[in-house]
Amino acid sequence: MNILSFEKLKEYKQHGDTMFPIALYSVTHNVAGRILPHHWHSEFEFIYISVGEAVFTIDDEDILIKAGECIFVNCGQLHSGFSKTDVCTYFSVVFGTEFLTNTFDACNKFFDGIKTNKYKMLQHFKTEIPPQAEVIFHLKNIIDELTDKDIAYELIVKSKLLSIFGISFRNSLYTTVLNDHKDLLSSKRHSTLKQILSYIYQNHSKKIKLIDISHSVNLTPQYLCKFFKEMTGMSIVDYINHSRIETAISLLKISTLSITDIALECGFDNISYFNRVFKKQMNCSPTEFKLQFFQ
Repeated sequence: MNILSFEKLKEYKQHGDTMFPIALYSVTHNVAGRILPHHWHSEFEFIYISVGEAVFTIDDEDILIKAGECIFVNCGQLHSGFSKTDVCTYFSVVFGTEFLTNTFDACNKFFDGIKTNKYKMLQHFKTEIPPQAEVIFHLKNIIDELTDKDIAYELIVKSKLLSIFGISFRNSLYTTVLNDHKDLLSSKRHSTLKQILSYIYQNHSKKIKLIDISHSVNLTPQYLCKFFKEMTGMSIVDYINHSRIETAISLLKISTLSITDIALECGFDNISYFNRVFKKQMNCSPTEFKLQFFQ
């Protein structure tokens, strides 16, 4: 199973491959708090909670997700997650639609309508509502297929995804969107936030100065801090630290680099500070975390 690198604010990496552009990620956090920093990508995403509860923010909407439920994230939507329980496990299915449809396919009008925000898909699926429960059932099948990868799993996954969108449109699990002035203002704010996140990502291994970020988006440092807090619920410093720790988590799982080298790679020039921030976020030291994967 792939390991999700949350350091990518705008995820330029390919999910899956050109022949099968879909990937499954499994994420577990053992302490309540931020589990997914703000980011966005060009693909669709379903997130299924298997253990615990979490609040996921999609653009400006906060959604409480309980175990057994899922959410849908459209391409380009800013999203983040915050666990309300000490243990939270979720599965993320990220995919491009190019293997489901194409320009000359009658099905393309549905996916194109979602991408262009003509149609707003239901974002929170619950088990007690039959059509939504059916979507969750198919999503769990997709997770199982992508985990086991038995023969012809690609065919099953593709058919299940098409079923999910077929169920959603047939049962009106979407709304037709009419843009208004409020939407345009919100879109502008999201665009500014994306620019800030992109700057942080591109410079996350270097020393990031507030004045440099403010110059990149043509805002004063004071307003930048206020704006970022309003949009994400985090200070810029906390966000940068959280993103760097998520990068460190990925490296600790797969790399034989020393703790010091990983800290430096992630933009921490003080190992004591790195250890302190890591323990606050993960409730264990980097060394203790690494031992789980290299014993």
